[in-house]
Amino acid sequence: MKKVSYWGIALLVTLFFAVFQRATGPTYPIKGKNLEFAGAEISSYRLPRSCTVGDCLVKIVSGAPLEAGLAWRRLGTGEPFSGTEIASEGPLYSARLPDQPPAGKLEYHVTLRRGGETMRLGPELIVVRFKGDVPAWILVPHVLLMFLFMVFSVRVMISLFTKDLVVRHAVAWNTAFLILGGFIFGPLTQYHAFGHYWTGWPFGHDLTDNKTLALLLFWLAALWASFKAKNPRPWLVAAFAATLLVYFIPHSMYGSQLDYSTGRVVTGR
Repeated sequence: MKKVSYWGIALLVTLFFAVFQRATGPTYPIKGKNLEFAGAEISSYRLPRSCTVGDCLVKIVSGAPLEAGLAWRRLGTGEPFSGTEIASEGPLYSARLPDQPPAGKLEYHVTLRRGGETMRLGPELIVVRFKGDVPAWILVPHVLLMFLFMVFSVRVMISLFTKDLVVRHAVAWNTAFLILGGFIFGPLTQYHAFGHYWTGWPFGHDLTDNKTLALLLFWLAALWASFKAKNPRPWLVAAFAATLLVYFIPHSMYGSQLDYSTGRVVTGR
């Protein structure tokens, strides 16, 4: 039962970081519920910050009639905003943002009007990044392997105190998960999403790629230490500390972005 509880703790910690990274990252949609405006209740709204090409929908659900407008422009171009009214079907108000090439970004805002009152919904300006469609046979293994990597990272750390695992075997498995998830399926995911396999060092400044590279260096050192060092504990603690630091950094920060002036995808923005 103790082993089961240890794996349960590792799973819960991993779930926490999965939710934390998703909810704090720059691609998490802006959502809200039960918003009062000009005597009407807006039941819910969803303003995307990441879209697959062909599917970028702004949604508002209101129990009372209102007028809503959507305005956008390509990020970094300085061009004037284009706009459209947000159409309604019953209580659902929706409008589709125009498609952009993979890594292209729009900045947009939503304005509500009712009874002479006007309100900007959400932040003043919202940035949304477009990506290509990633096949499930690539995306699912990538997510699963990185999830297992974090589970095993926590479990290895617990085993340093409980001594209930063969640490060298667990570290070997964990390193394998990282290599497969971060350096095989990760680049395949990025290629389908943004047209590039690797945009971290030495080719770019993509933070996600560079975080993955840093993790690999720490866990390769921990793998070496678990087989060769007389006292591998400091190496394992360092690898786990690096993992915690990386997972506390929100996902997709400083990622790929299309430079509309050159047509090139740049990183680190």
